[in-house]
Amino acid sequence: EFKNIKIDSSSRMVYLDNNPIDLTSKEFDLLNILVKNKNIALTREKLLELVWGYEYYGDTRTVDMHIQKLRSKLNLEEDIVTVHKYGYRLVIK
Repeated sequence: EFKNIKIDSSSRMVYLDNNPIDLTSKEFDLLNILVKNKNIALTREKLLELVWGYEYYGDTRTVDMHIQKLRSKLNLEEDIVTVHKYGYRLVIK
């Protein structure tokens, strides 16, 4: 749990203010990786590797789009920080 968000890994559910939030499988996986690596900057390539797997040959813009959706759905605009020309960091105090 952090802020007003609760993550239930066993049921793969996320709650915002105790209300269930509908995340796609990849959005959930991405959020989970960010939380496990809180306050650590991760490259887009590392996020692609961890969430989509080694076989994913798509564009790193996929990560950007999923980050944008997570920010919007969970009100994390200030908490998921863009690290210029590198990747992203979830800031949890």
